[in-house]
Amino acid sequence: MDEITFKYLSAKRDLKPGRLYLLPKLHKLDPELIESVQQNPTLYKNVRIQGRPIVSLSGTVLERIGQYLDKFMLPAVLKQETHLRDSLEFINIIEKLQVKPDAYLVSFDIKEMYNNMSHVEMIDAVKHAWPTIIKCKHTILLPPLRYILELLKIVLENNEFMFNGKFYKTSTGVPMGNSLSPEITDLRVYEVLNSILRTFQHKQKISSLYRFRDDGFFIYNEGTDDEISQFFEHANRQHALLKFTHEKSQTKMQFLDVLVFKGLRFRETGILDLTTFRKKTENYQYLERSSCHPSSTFRGIIKGEMLRFKRCTNDPVDLQTQYALFSERLIKRGYPKNEIKTVMQEVTAKQRIDTLN
Repeated sequence: MDEITFKYLSAKRDLKPGRLYLLPKLHKLDPELIESVQQNPTLYKNVRIQGRPIVSLSGTVLERIGQYLDKFMLPAVLKQETHLRDSLEFINIIEKLQVKPDAYLVSFDIKEMYNNMSHVEMIDAVKHAWPTIIKCKHTILLPPLRYILELLKIVLENNEFMFNGKFYKTSTGVPMGNSLSPEITDLRVYEVLNSILRTFQHKQKISSLYRFRDDGFFIYNEGTDDEISQFFEHANRQHALLKFTHEKSQTKMQFLDVLVFKGLRFRETGILDLTTFRKKTENYQYLERSSCHPSSTFRGIIKGEMLRFKRCTNDPVDLQTQYALFSERLIKRGYPKNEIKTVMQEVTAKQRIDTLN
């Protein structure tokens, strides 16, 4: 409960509230700690696992209002120059990007992004984005701004939920679990990032800055390690609550499910190399083949992962290594070799460029 600021509500409400639950951040655990627990299970009592708080609004009054507003916010977010839809879009950008030999690869994270914005600034961000919103094509009729803002206030100011038999209300930020939360925070973070870039003294050295939610990536050209640190010091002074952490390297950088690095292709063409990124805590818990699912489900798992490897990996030799590791893990989960081989032949017959469309 220490990750969000809540205001306790003493009185119950007649309407169904949201429900808070925690997703364990197992990927944050030290791999050595995990290994020691596997060897000695009694040690799990000493392990403290961080939790990501999610407020489910399913079946609440706010669920439909949030879904309605999201239809108008999302098109405006998609028009942001720095916005990424997914890792596929990021890969396509990297495939066309010429990078200088001494350039830094930088990734950053916005800490507790959903929880660290005031309701007022998010409402103001919608006002500022309104000229863009009205130019977008919408599947339903766009109401006047005053109605949008009124509904937005209802959603932001009435985020009530139950946890452990008690009622709470968010006093700042938006809960993860509301369909509107990603877009409304994206609108505001876009403004914050633009302000940071506009006022940084070495802004001309930053290129190809892109962001997916609270994760970002950019190239820093002809600069120094100290200048990058100065950038994030500058960034952390621009907002009272939003704070940035970062990593930098001149050789390789992980972003989303992709590892970007300066390999053979880079040395020959100036285009960064790519491979699939796996966390150290990855335990390959694919769906057991003995599970009572239709055969198309298992086929979809195999094909989907192999296509992902093909998109994320530009080196054919590296790709074969990825396939071999994946096949080995599937066999341990009970998948027949013939089934894996059939799907693999289908995927390998495709050209990589076709998987990037």
